[in-house]
Amino acid sequence: MRKLSYTILILTAVVGIVPFAWVIWASFLPAIDINAGRLWPGPDSGGFTLDNYRRVFTKMEGFGTYYLNSFTLAVLGTFMAVMVGSMAGFAFAKFNYPGKRPLFLLFILMIMMPAEVTLMGVFNLLMGIGLFDTLTGLALGYIAGHIVLTLFIMRNVFLTVPNDLIDAARIDGATIWQIYWHMMVPVGANGMAAASVLVFLAIWNDFIFALTMTVSERVRTLPVGITLLQGQWQLVDAGALFASVMLTFLPVTIAFVLLQKYVVSGLTAGAVKG
Repeated sequence: MRKLSYTILILTAVVGIVPFAWVIWASFLPAIDINAGRLWPGPDSGGFTLDNYRRVFTKMEGFGTYYLNSFTLAVLGTFMAVMVGSMAGFAFAKFNYPGKRPLFLLFILMIMMPAEVTLMGVFNLLMGIGLFDTLTGLALGYIAGHIVLTLFIMRNVFLTVPNDLIDAARIDGATIWQIYWHMMVPVGANGMAAASVLVFLAIWNDFIFALTMTVSERVRTLPVGITLLQGQWQLVDAGALFASVMLTFLPVTIAFVLLQKYVVSGLTAGAVKG
């Protein structure tokens, strides 16, 4: 039975790794080899090359802007969503007030609700307040859309903190803000790291929301911009497409590798105590 489990796990890993490995490999293959379906540079292609990456920046108009927009939105959205969500998680974990349980259940229902359900409502709201097709509108949408996830994670993390510690801090004269900043944030650092990675990934990879809420090139994000490759060149430049996808992978891969241990420990924190 154990051998069967290992076999299934290995096959699952291979299925997930092979496409990723192919994107990395093909991003360095000459276009002539990709079009010919070769897995290795042919004698007439000149070997592995960085030309695919050069074409992304020289021929894909606006790629730098798309990349900067995505990075700015992901960093800003992650920071604000994690900060606000962790404060709300602290309130749900350590304070008692009327309507606390129904309100928390409402937030849980919001997590389970598909984002597409609220898409038209957000569209009308941004149009009404004049923030449609702006980076500010996108940022507000991303922040509001990911606060609940952070709230859920951080509430479970903060529930593991003994109430006696908070009571002792209050007796010593600490304010609520001091308790949050000097006690809860250090204790919940792993949970905040886990939430940050999840939110960053979600914002960085978002396509539907950015496509719906933008029309101008200056506000486009990277996932939306990559789809313009075929429209700009009137054909699919497979090499440049692989290179652009590889450049998209890079920030999230680095972030996950650096914070992997914090993600695991942060997501499992509070798993027993709810």
